[in-house]
Amino acid sequence: MPKPLREPPPSSSVARFLDANAAARAVATPTLESGRPAVSPTGTMHPSTQGLNGTAPQTSVTRPASESRNIKREFILSTEADEICTELVALLRRSTGTRLSSSHVMRGMLKGIATCMETLEHEARRVGRLRLPSNARGNELQREEFEQRLAETFINGIRTAAAYRRREPDGGA
Repeated sequence: MPKPLREPPPSSSVARFLDANAAARAVATPTLESGRPAVSPTGTMHPSTQGLNGTAPQTSVTRPASESRNIKREFILSTEADEICTELVALLRRSTGTRLSSSHVMRGMLKGIATCMETLEHEARRVGRLRLPSNARGNELQREEFEQRLAETFINGIRTAAAYRRREPDGGA
């Protein structure tokens, strides 16, 4: 069981590094209540958005629904996992004849997994509670066994899901 925090977590920018909402606010264009951009095309701020020192105060940001956002995530892979990732990307590049990146492959995998969430949840419940192994040296075997259980959960959950059928642009299956 995790220990309770004795002091509040830091509010530094490093602590918020992986906070997706903070990232979205950082790259968003500030808008006025009227919906107009707070920054003109020349880069000057609208006077109503300037704070005491001429900087922009924190504002609520609205984004058009059609604007896609890319959120950067980082993963730490073992040597074996990195080799598998590299092999998978290379396999898909050869098979599709395209210059795929790891990000393309990850997004495609996640879209496929999204269709299997119900059976993945059922399979994870069947496996039951697992104990997360320590990252300290000497626990490699426990981490390997833990990751193998996760792999079995994914494979069994995906295998028992209904077959994925891509919808054609004309609305047919």
